[in-house]
Amino acid sequence: MTVEIMSAATLNIRWTDCDRNQSLPVVLGGQNPCFNVGIEPRERHCPSCDSIVYSRRHRLCGACGEALPKDCLFTATEAENVEMLLRTERQRHRAWLKKTTAM
Repeated sequence: MTVEIMSAATLNIRWTDCDRNQSLPVVLGGQNPCFNVGIEPRERHCPSCDSIVYSRRHRLCGACGEALPKDCLFTATEAENVEMLLRTERQRHRAWLKKTTAM
């Protein structure tokens, strides 16, 4: 009986193409979905427990379960835009799945 032993490869990366202190460029409207749906990213906190509100889609705080005030939730327009974005991404994912399984 043989025993298989896992081996690991050493990753050696040299960052000579860019300066270490140089920041990467930000592409507006490209990768950040907030720009596409008209939502301003801003950190919000629960007034009851002061924890960060990670999802503005839910009416209750994920940490303490208390109801969140209106300013911690999406407006009707923002919620509609987010739903549209999610629907579009689901459709794109389904199309991608069909394409990859057909191959």
